[in-house]
Amino acid sequence: MSSGIDALNRLSAEWATLVAAAIWQSTLWALIIAVIAYALRAASPVVRYWLWQIVAIKLVLTFMGSWSLSLAWLPAPGATVDDTSPALVELVVDPLAEMPSGALANPRGARRPDWRLGDMGWQSWLLLGWGAAITWQLAQIVVQRYRLSRLLRQAAPAADDLIAAVASVCERLGLRRPPLVVLTRENCSPFVCRILRPTLVVNQHLLTTLEPAELRQVLAHELAHVKRRDLLWGWTAEIARLLYFFHPVAHWANYRIRLERELACDQLAMAISGRRPAEYADTLVRIVSSISSPSIFRTSAAAGLDGNAPLETRPGAGQTMPPQAE
Repeated sequence: MSSGIDALNRLSAEWATLVAAAIWQSTLWALIIAVIAYALRAASPVVRYWLWQIVAIKLVLTFMGSWSLSLAWLPAPGATVDDTSPALVELVVDPLAEMPSGALANPRGARRPDWRLGDMGWQSWLLLGWGAAITWQLAQIVVQRYRLSRLLRQAAPAADDLIAAVASVCERLGLRRPPLVVLTRENCSPFVCRILRPTLVVNQHLLTTLEPAELRQVLAHELAHVKRRDLLWGWTAEIARLLYFFHPVAHWANYRIRLERELACDQLAMAISGRRPAEYADTLVRIVSSISSPSIFRTSAAAGLDGNAPLETRPGAGQTMPPQAE
């Protein structure tokens, strides 16, 4: 067996052990968190949001522990090699021994590595498949981010009245630095993006559709994501889902985090706007009915990290507000 394939088999065996441990541990954590979250269903969605974040953080930390995998095929620092090892014994050549014909002409041809794929264990194939799936997902994120960057380049600066409205909402939220506000002609719902320089993207058509009070509700919701630092914490659940794309718990935790995040922002938006839940729900319904957002410009548009969720999945969009959000 080739030393390279042997090393891959040993590495993949350790990787499979870590993944198996992550699966059952995260499943147990998710069940415990689900019970606690159900018991706290009448509490603030902020509490349930951080409960589900524990599951995502657990998954990410477990994966980070895999970096400590020992490379079994490399000697440890300061280690010595046994002179009597079979590998060295095979290299000892008697100068008086008869050499095969052509060995001097091609000394490397006398011993070639045997790269037979049949020597690869099933864990090695799983590791390679996992790496290929991760690469594919990263490529999709790169494409999505490129399209988002193109949208931002084509966007126009917001008018003074919209900037003033955003500044007013930021003041009520306690945001010291209002985000950059741009207008787009793309058929998309408002969203915020960028971590270092938060940017609020608003559809131009939406400005003519909503009343000033309704627009302030929408702005309050989007700016609540900035206030809560969802643009940063959103990475935790997305990374967990990317690494454990095969694990239902990673998708479940990601869904619950997104849902509770939206409920928390809705609650904060209603608190500063003074609007009733029914009025807030009507605003969401109007946005959904007037905008048919392409999939790339929804929450998944910014690789799920823009701080938004599709409006049609949010409470109030064609459904009644849950008791904990009222």
